[in-house]
Amino acid sequence: MAAIAKKAERLGFDSVWVHESLFQRDVVTYICAMASATSRIRLGSGVINTFTRHPVAAATTFATLAELSHGRVNFGLGLGSFPTIPLIGHDVFPVERTRPLRRIKEYLDVVRSVWSGRPVNFEGEFFRVHNLKLGFELKHRIPVFVASLSPKTLRYAATAADGVILSPGFNTAWGVGRMVESVASGERKAGRNVERASYMMASLDRDMEKARRVMREYYFFVYQLAEVVKPEVLVPYGVTEEKLAPMKEAWSRGMVEEAKRMIPDEAIDALTICGDGDTAIARIKEHLDRGVTLPILMPIGNVDYAMTELAPGGG
Repeated sequence: MAAIAKKAERLGFDSVWVHESLFQRDVVTYICAMASATSRIRLGSGVINTFTRHPVAAATTFATLAELSHGRVNFGLGLGSFPTIPLIGHDVFPVERTRPLRRIKEYLDVVRSVWSGRPVNFEGEFFRVHNLKLGFELKHRIPVFVASLSPKTLRYAATAADGVILSPGFNTAWGVGRMVESVASGERKAGRNVERASYMMASLDRDMEKARRVMREYYFFVYQLAEVVKPEVLVPYGVTEEKLAPMKEAWSRGMVEEAKRMIPDEAIDALTICGDGDTAIARIKEHLDRGVTLPILMPIGNVDYAMTELAPGGG
């Protein structure tokens, strides 16, 4: 990751984002390594979650990262990974009981109170802090990004954060556009505009079939298509529930390799960016036309080729 960040900086990219889950490497360690290897590019968590770090710890950590990086860090926050959070004893559903938006609001209130440098006294439903003060001066402003799939949380983020992160990694331009509508509603309410970031999974190669094959073999893509992606976002691209049924049936029976073979090419093309550089740029523009202002590319497979082809300076 340090090498990738260094190359991204040399190629002229604006920022590098890293995310984490319970079974992946720690995002803070990544940002430390990347900060030490670079001098200009921004570094973002996209995202940490509200369950695995107390907001006081998160505030202190990112204040330290801002100091380490000389003000180049973005603080990206999300509720938590739906499949893994229950593994450590936290329910996500039903939302009427778990109140995810309330949790995120409280989390940001605590983080920002700590960053203010004043003594923090907070009594919330999920978090409590009494007479605590950051022990060093925060000299850099830390932009806040909130990630969510929920229209209510996206509307809130547009009123309270510097940016939103729209996509879980796999979405169509049409689906992202629907999420942007929620953000725009919040922007109108607050009389402000925010950065609209969106993850875009990409497999770039001059050979389209090879690019698709890399995506088809990616376990996370199969899981997302089978269990997470909302069917309605695929309908405008000719991918119906009927077309996906054989793949989902194989997945439900644990036949992962069979499920991979049954994924329609149209689903891969709609949800991801596959092909050469020109094809990828055209697909990214579709998302920009839907209201995305900060595309975050997640390259797999031929990563060097993807970074070079999509570099702001043309490589």
